[in-house]
Amino acid sequence: MPQRYDVSYPGVRVWCRDESGSSSLVVWRSQWTPEVIRIETPTVFNRTVWTVGQARVLRDVLDAAVRCAGGDAR
Repeated sequence: MPQRYDVSYPGVRVWCRDESGSSSLVVWRSQWTPEVIRIETPTVFNRTVWTVGQARVLRDVLDAAVRCAGGDAR
């Protein structure tokens, strides 16, 4: 059974690695704009490197955000 994530503000921090070393991004959705999923990224240059395990966690968090926004995650 997948873990449940609360993506309401302040959201879920997902760990990754970027050019400066260990980093993270945050996935959340606002109660005022529930159809918008917000992802705060650690770098402007989009050079984030994900391990397979980290990518699985990100996928699960994004699936939870889509379900909360009323979309179909599958």
